[in-house]
Parts: sequence; structure tokens; C-alpha cells
Amino acid sequence: MVDSLVSLAKEKLTKVLEDEAVLLVGVTNEIENLSITFNLLQAVLKDAETQRVKNEAVKKWLENLKDVAYDVDDILDEWTTDALRPQAPDEGDGSCFSFLVTCYLSCVTFFNHVALRHKIGSRIKEVKGRLDVIEKAKNQLGLKVDSEKMERVNGEVRPAEISERETASLLDRPSVFGREDDKNRVVDLLLGESSGEVNEVPFVVISIVGMGGLGKTTLAQLAYNDEKVMGHFQMRMWVCVSEDFDVKRITKSIIQSATKTGCESLDLDQLQCRLREMLHAKRFLLVLDDIWSEEPDKWDRLKPPFQAGAPGSRIIVTTRSENVAFAMGRGLMHKLAVLSDDDCWLVFWHRALEHRSAEERSKLEDIGREIVNKCGGLPLAAKTIGSAMGSRRTILDWKLVLESDIWNSHDVLKDVLPALLLSYHDLPPALKQCFAYFSIFPKDWEIKKDMTVKLWVAQGFIPSNGSRDMEETGSQYFDDLLGRSLLQDAELDDDKNIVKCKMHDLVHDLAKSVAGSECSLVDIREQASLNPSNLRHSFLYGSFVVWPTLYKANKLRTLLCDSRIYMPRVPNNLFNHFRHLRALDLSHTSIQKLPGTVGKLKQLRYLDLSWTAIEELPEEVSNCVNLQTLKLDYCLQLKKLPKGLGKMINLRHLGLEGTDELKYLPQGIGRLSSLRTITKLIVEGGIEGCKWGEVKQLINHLHLQGRLQIIGLEKVKSRDEAREAELYKQQDIYALSYEYRGYEALDDDEVKRMEDVLEILKPHTNLKELAIRSYKGWKLPKWIEDPVFSNLVKVILSSCKQLPGLGKLPSLKYLYIRAMEELRKVGGEFSGDDNNDGSGGVVSFPKLETLSFGNMSNWEEWELIGDGEVMPSLLLLEIKDCPKLKELPGNLPPRLRKLILTIGNDGLESGGPLPILPNLNHLVIWGSDEMTSFPCGWLGQLKALQNLEIVFCLNLRSLPEELQHLSMLQQLKIQFCPLLKERCREGGEDRYKIAHIPNIIIT
Repeated sequence: MVDSLVSLAKEKLTKVLEDEAVLLVGVTNEIENLSITFNLLQAVLKDAETQRVKNEAVKKWLENLKDVAYDVDDILDEWTTDALRPQAPDEGDGSCFSFLVTCYLSCVTFFNHVALRHKIGSRIKEVKGRLDVIEKAKNQLGLKVDSEKMERVNGEVRPAEISERETASLLDRPSVFGREDDKNRVVDLLLGESSGEVNEVPFVVISIVGMGGLGKTTLAQLAYNDEKVMGHFQMRMWVCVSEDFDVKRITKSIIQSATKTGCESLDLDQLQCRLREMLHAKRFLLVLDDIWSEEPDKWDRLKPPFQAGAPGSRIIVTTRSENVAFAMGRGLMHKLAVLSDDDCWLVFWHRALEHRSAEERSKLEDIGREIVNKCGGLPLAAKTIGSAMGSRRTILDWKLVLESDIWNSHDVLKDVLPALLLSYHDLPPALKQCFAYFSIFPKDWEIKKDMTVKLWVAQGFIPSNGSRDMEETGSQYFDDLLGRSLLQDAELDDDKNIVKCKMHDLVHDLAKSVAGSECSLVDIREQASLNPSNLRHSFLYGSFVVWPTLYKANKLRTLLCDSRIYMPRVPNNLFNHFRHLRALDLSHTSIQKLPGTVGKLKQLRYLDLSWTAIEELPEEVSNCVNLQTLKLDYCLQLKKLPKGLGKMINLRHLGLEGTDELKYLPQGIGRLSSLRTITKLIVEGGIEGCKWGEVKQLINHLHLQGRLQIIGLEKVKSRDEAREAELYKQQDIYALSYEYRGYEALDDDEVKRMEDVLEILKPHTNLKELAIRSYKGWKLPKWIEDPVFSNLVKVILSSCKQLPGLGKLPSLKYLYIRAMEELRKVGGEFSGDDNNDGSGGVVSFPKLETLSFGNMSNWEEWELIGDGEVMPSLLLLEIKDCPKLKELPGNLPPRLRKLILTIGNDGLESGGPLPILPNLNHLVIWGSDEMTSFPCGWLGQLKALQNLEIVFCLNLRSLPEELQHLSMLQQLKIQFCPLLKERCREGGEDRYKIAHIPNIIIT
């Protein structure tokens, strides 16, 4: 970890020496000497990292060196930022007065630079003195030079570069060894008949107890997903509790797990009443994973709703402590033992040797088994060290691990497994720094990959490479840490890209140990215990922050704030104390205004204000010229960006999703030459907003990535203007939205211009998601129907006049049609059937899984016609607020699983029964004010129906008799139906119709 910081400081020193524009007069020798001293110290860092485990003096020496490296980085960063700023303001209007002002400000700027040079020079000399002391102490500590890692460059001895390691497989299916008997035992406890005494209570607690790293969560998952268990319980819920046993949070999480939907903010009594109603007379299974609290009163406050469950209900608890199990009252306990040597070997073999040749396995097996014997039967240790050994090729490499002193280091790092520590030492220096940074997050935190990579970049952990974006390198680092089993539980998107992960508690302990005092999770309720002297990275959590107690942490580089903190405003003087901040995250907090002093944060690289009530950014933000990431997503009240935004030439990512109140972007945005992602571009014809000229400049000259929303395309004047943007070259934009804004009625020439412009603005064929909104042309561009867009999986068309033939798009999965007021009939042209007679033989919409129509006020008829089979993969159909549509096509795809409908007296309700849908298992009915009863015969033929939701049927008075004959129905949810709620309650008039349904939710 220190090696990475030293390398970063050396890199900046080299740049300063090479750049005459920023070189400090009078301290050139000190800078050269700093670089040489860092080289000498770096040569002994491998030995120092090994000795720190058992030598407190070496540990302190490393901390001092790390502190100096940080300070050097801060000093040089501050100087290069000021030195490279414009030396004078703009030229003005040419008047005499303007000339005098310019001269005056130029003089002030010059003398400010002279003063700053003197200050920086003094600070460099001071840190050089500290580094000399550290260099002398190196010899006294007897630290050895790593001769194998040394090479001579231009006569100078320096550490050699570490070669890039082979990346382990990331998405290999997880394998579990040696837990079959444990799984069968827990399943028996879940399903088997208990003693009469236990069977009398409504639920039984089963505690899985064992030390960290044994696989308690894995065992619970195996039992939870067992087929017999899944069929036995009417409801299953899973909640990760962790160290914070917050009764309200846990109750809310249980409800969310049961309903698979969000849960509104209610007080504890309301939440528990709702949970009790959900569990009433149901045999449920609840897993409370990773419990630490041994306080029985907290459990007593949590458990009352569970009393409503049916006999045979079970609660699985995983914990390291038997005291936790006893605090839960009488129950059953399964103590998890270590793995046998053979099973532990299989875990290791799967990670370290499975991919190798038979010859390699034979040579390495004996040493590997000796390494496994040192893992103490812990699967986490075997898995992690196995991942590390997977990239070591020679017998010598394996022997070095086997003979390491770290296996005997329990006395120094008692909370860290030696196998994990060895895996850490196996990391390249840059990865060590990135790994240690994870200690800033709480345990069991969902670690978002994109955010983490941007934070690494902001801190300078990712080396710059001219041919490769830093974010791409950071993404590889993240994947590598996952591949080495230092991260786990990866969540993937539809394209199998990693979105977020978690970190095992023991691995988190390792990260905290190696990070030391520089990273800290700070409970603002206990700030008195804060040690700010070396604190560099902090995550604040709690309820209300008292800022003055944090002011002493004046070396802070990262400040992340938990969303639960109440913080309506930030003190004006806060940033006077945190001048070295590189990352500031205030997202999801209650902040409403950011003080102008934020402009003093010259080193700020990352600023996240997403999901806050902020209305505008202070103009001073544009002084943060090093800012790389500015996230303002879903700032619903944001109306204005700083006029000087164009000065932020290092800005790489500008997030503006969900900022509907933002009507224009400031002029000068075309100067943002470093942009990689910008989620919104607005074409404005007013005085302050940027025009199409700047928008097309950004599109044409930059390598944009990710999502892009272009608003105000009605302002583009001609085909030629549109062509200059060369949008078709942007191959890394995967989601694109074309949007038009309100305007008066258009004549034929204006409509033709709009059609021509959109035809020219053809995207790259790599596009995956496309949206067109409020387009008033009579015809959509031809390219939207072209099968060459083979990657297009999602299309949204809203407030357009024509429905194009999209049936030939080979990969289209999700299609949303909204507010097409001109549309009256949907026929064969929608599927791309030119003859509109279904006479061809080509499958239309071959991959379409979700089709949604909404707010189609004049739509009357739908014929499902194509050249051949139509929508064979359709799983979800939604038709909402289409009042004139009388009936659905009789030939809806039989594979359909879910149907969402709005029905009323003048629409679908009057059109007869639903078509035969043999596989439909989920029906959602949204009612209208006119709906008083269900259409006759609607439900009777839905024999496979398992879930029925009835929502906002305010005047619906009863349920149909046929409901009681749907034997497969497992869940009924009734929401915002006041008359029906009364009739379906216990003892209500319609209760007998639903008494056979296991899970009934009425709100």
C-alpha cells in the first residue's frame, strides 16, 4: 500500500521536474533529492511490509513514510493547480478602463504566485527534512533491499515494475464442498417434526453458529434454496442484519423481502402491524443473517409479528456467538465445524489448480496440501489463498508462500487470518491501495463498482495511460479483486457486467488492518473518540452531524456521508478546514444549499450531490478546476448550473439524469474537452443556454460513453447542422434519447426539417437502448426499423404520431409505447409485415419479452399480425389507460406470464373475457372510478394464476365467485380499494372467496 503512494509521489515529482511551466525556482535540488530518496526507500518496502506484521517499529516507520508521501502529493497538487491557471483574466471590451483593470489584476495574480512559490518551496524543504529522518531510520531498522526487484535505469537504482498478473475467472459458478451433511441437517430441522414442546409455539429459531469464515451464510443459502424447503413454506424472507440491530430497519427489510417491492416510510408500530397481517396464519421461513447483538430486549421488540405465523414456521439465525443464540430464547442450534482437510483441499484446488495441466497439478499438489493444512479448515481462507496461488506458476513461488512468517502472526493481527494476509501481500502495489480503501465502507455495504472506480481515480490510485482511460484500468482492478475472492456476491446487469459486490467481514477486517488510521468509519454520535491526526478517508454515519468536532481532521481526502444524516445545510467555513478534499459525497442527504466556499477545494476531483433538494450550484464550484466527476442525478429541484462550468476542463463525468427542472446548460460547455460521460445535453436558443454549435462540438470531438439524453432537437436548423455532429461515430454510447420540447403548430416545411434532422442523427449500431419523445414528424426515421441494429434491446416511443415496424429488430426485448394520440389501430405494419396479411414466414419480435402500452387515448383496435410467428418470447404485457381499446387479440402468445391492465366500463371491461392464456401466473388490475365489479368470466379460465393484484379500484364492491376456484393462486394483494378492503377482511362478506389463498395482503 505504501509502495503505491510512494510511486504516486515520485510520478508527480518527475512531472514537475520535466515541466518548466510549473517548476519551482530555488527548490529544484530539493525536488530531485526527494525523488532519489523515495527511490531508495521504495527498494526496502517489500521487506518492511513483511516485518510490519510482527515489528511495531517498522509499522510506525511505514506510517510516517506514508504520511510524508501524502503530504508531498498534496503540496505538488496544490502548486501545479495554481501554476497552470490562466495568468490574467479575459481581455474585456477593449476600453481604457477594462485595460487598467486587466493590468491591475495581472499584477495581483503575479504577486500571489510569487508568495505561493515561496510558501510551497518552504513546505518542500520541510518534508525533505522529514524524509531524510525516515531514510536514516531505515538503516537502524535493518530493512533489506529487495534485490530481485531492483534494476538499474540510467545508472540509477530503482524498483522494477511489477508485471501484470493473470486475472482469475470472475464469473465461475461458485462451488461448495463438504457441507452436504450440514445442509441435510438444517433442512431436517426446517421440515422435520419437532418435539411436542417446540411444536406448540408458532415459530422455532434455528441458530447456525460458528466462527467467521466457516460458511454460515453459504449454509443458510443452501438450505433456503433447497427445493423441498421452497415447496414447504408459504413465505420466505431473507434479511442481512449485521452489527446494527435496528428493529425498525430490520422489520422494513423483512416486509420488502416478502413483497419484493419497496416499503414506504412508516413508524415501527405501523410496520409491525403490516408484517403481522402479512404473516397471519402463514407458514413462513425467515433468515436473519449475521447477527451480532446479544441484547435480548432488541429481539423481544422484533419478534411480536412472528407470533401471527402458522405452526411450523422457522427463523434461521447465523451468528458467530452462542450468546446471540441464547438471547433469542429456546430454539435449535447447529454448530458449524471446520472443513476436513480433504474438503478444504477441494476448495483450494478449485481456485488454484483446476485450470492447470495435469503435469502442473502433479508438481504443485504436495506443496498445495501443506498450504491447505495451514488454513485451519476455514473455507474462506482456502478460497482466498487458492485464488492468490492461481497466478503463481513455479514451485519456488509456492514454497515462498508456504514458508512465510505470516502464518505465525496471530499475535500481531489477531483479527486477520494469515491466509488472507498472504493474499493481500500477493497483490501488486496499486491493488493494495485500492483494496485498503474499501475499509472506509461499513461492513455488509453494497459496494458499487462505478462509484468505487471513480473514487479510486479521484484519489490518484489509478495510473494514467495515454492509450487507455483510467476508468477502464480501475474497472480491471475491481474485477481482479473479485477474481481473487477479496470481494464476493457479485451482482450483474443484463450484459453480465459487474454492478456491485460485497466484502466478507473477515476480509473487511483485513482492509481495516492494512489501512490503519488513515481510513475510518466515523459514528458521529461518538466523535469524541475520533483520532484526526492521520485521518485521510472517512465515512460518516449517524443521525445529526456536529461539524466542529471534525475540523481537526484537516488532512481529510475523502468525506462520504450516510444518507440518514440530517444535514439541511453545510457550514460556510467547513471547506476552510478540509482544503485537501479530493472526494465529497453528500448524496441522498437533506442538504438544500452548498456554500460558495466549496470553490476553495482546489484538489477536489469527485463531488456527488445526487438525490438532494439543491436548486442551484454556487458559481464558485467552477473554481474546482481539477473536478473529474460531478453527479447531480435526480436533483429534482435543480434549475441552474454555474456559468463558468466551461472552465472545469478536467471534468470527465457529468451526471444530470432526472433533473427535469434544468432547462438549459450554460454557454462554454463546449470547452469541456475531457468529458467521457454526460447524461444530458440541452439545445437552447435563449441568451444564457448553449446552442447546437456547442452540443455538436461535444458530440463530434469527444469520445462519449454510457447514456446520453439530447433535449431540444427542434432547435437544429438543417440536415447539414445535424450531419456535422457525426453522431454515428459514437460507438460507446449505449443508451440514447432524442427529445423535443413544446412549440407552436408546425407548418409542412418545419415538419419536413424535423424529419430530415432525425434521419441524419442516426446512432452507431452498437446502441442498446433508444428513446424518442415528443417527436412531431409524421414519419419516424427508416433506420429505427433496420435489423442492422442487432444490439438494440430496449425502445421507448412517447408522444409520437406513427408506430414504426420494429418486428425485425433481432434483439429487441423491451418495448414501451406511450401517449400516441393519433394512433387508432395497431396491425401488421407494427410487426414489419409489409402486406399486413401475415403471409410471410419470418418470426416478428423474436426476442421481445416486455411490451407496454400506456396513455393511448384514441387506440381502438389491435390485430396481432406478422410475416410468421409473432412475439413468441413475450412474458409481460402491460396496457394502462387505453380507454377505447375494447379487447385483446385472441392470439396472444401462450408463453405470456404476466398481464397488467387498466379496465373500466368503456374499455376492456366491455369487450368480453380474456383470451386463453395457459401460462399466465401473474395478473395486475388497475381500476378506474367507474369500475364497480369484475367483468363476467374474466378470471375463471386463468387456471395457472398464482399472483393477483387489484389496485386503485376505488368503487369495486365485490370479488367474483370464480376466484375461489383458482386452486393455484398463492398471493392476493389488494391496495387502495376501500370498499373491497372492508369486504375482504377477517369476517367480511367476500372473505370466503379468498380463504384458500395462502398469502393475502390488504392495504
